Amino acid sequence: MSKLTSKLALATLSLVSANVQAQDAEWEVDTTYLSYVEANDRVAVSKSMANLKRTQNDNVLSVNLVHDTMSGASPTGAVRSNDTAVTFTGVSGGSGFSAGNNSDYSTSLFEDTRIQAGFNMSRPTSRLVTIDYGAVVSQESDYDSVGGNVAYTRERADRLVSFTTGIAATFDTIYQSGSGTTPQPLGDVTRTQSFGKGQRNTIDALVGGTRVLNKQTIAQLTFNVGLSNGYHSDPYKIISATDDSNQIVANFHDSRPESRLRTSLFGKVVHQLGDTPHSVHMSYRIYRDDWGINSHTADFRYHRKLSKRQYLEPHVRFYRQLQADFYYRRFKVDNALNPILPSDGFASSDYRLDAMTSATVGMKYGISLNKKTDFRIRAEYLAQSFDNDDYGTNNAVVLQTSLKYKF
Repeated sequence: MSKLTSKLALATLSLVSANVQAQDAEWEVDTTYLSYVEANDRVAVSKSMANLKRTQNDNVLSVNLVHDTMSGASPTGAVRSNDTAVTFTGVSGGSGFSAGNNSDYSTSLFEDTRIQAGFNMSRPTSRLVTIDYGAVVSQESDYDSVGGNVAYTRERADRLVSFTTGIAATFDTIYQSGSGTTPQPLGDVTRTQSFGKGQRNTIDALVGGTRVLNKQTIAQLTFNVGLSNGYHSDPYKIISATDDSNQIVANFHDSRPESRLRTSLFGKVVHQLGDTPHSVHMSYRIYRDDWGINSHTADFRYHRKLSKRQYLEPHVRFYRQLQADFYYRRFKVDNALNPILPSDGFASSDYRLDAMTSATVGMKYGISLNKKTDFRIRAEYLAQSFDNDDYGTNNAVVLQTSLKYKF
């Protein structure tokens, strides 16, 4: 664990222990293990999380710790080809490309670990006003991040309407694992220059409200805007220039604009079905940014009580996005086989910036083992399809187990 992460963890634990003698304090620990595995030996993630929450006199302090391990074969952006003339630096935590017998450099083996620590404090300042604030730090072998947030929530006197506004700031440092540098954007990978660590600063703000429509229905509407400046390129992604036979002529590093403006509108409705304990949770999100990416996300959950202690929750999610303005599957070449590069200097073949459709289906089961202990298990299947990427589809399985204990 980094010194910065350790300091935040110690600070948040100190906040918890400062009032440990209080007789009326309630404690809760929620632990989770999540496994995400993509098909064809692509990306695999194992995530362990622990959240310690202390409640006293309506003040709620949460301390969150996360440990991720990531490995597999990640698409680099290179065209799938038998061309072996060029080799590249491997992705996060990796030692280089592993092409096997097919000499295909479109994926790279990698392995990495992420550690994150954070806290959040929710403190009422009056009967109708609550202030939330928190901080988080995260570290990987090639990515450091620190951030803070604060939010203000005010309820109407009848408690049927609440209004929230908030702001968050994040400061990131990005670099290649091992070298500690970033490559020249749009530089030829065989003779590129190395630059220092990339810095990126992000400010996010939100305004939103929640309204009780009737005894059975609650609605929420939130508008988010975010502006980030600095290094946005991916130091591991590359773009191939190919001839008419799809043979690689050259490869270039990823290059993205140094700013990004993001906006989204999120709406959610929770409705209890008649006099039953069952409920439906429906949400819709519209997103757009100045990179040209527009997306729509629809999410549906049905919470069905099996008994006083057990429930099932089927889940369906649909997502669709358009490609970024500077997304290129590959560069063309002229008659002399010279790559034709974009005049504005921005280009990426990262599949995450391609036009894509995603669907998720799953089920969660929960049970109260006793008055103090809850257990939850979730299983989901994710299917993605991309409009242009050589790897046109991606499928993944998500398994998650959680145990919550009150004391």
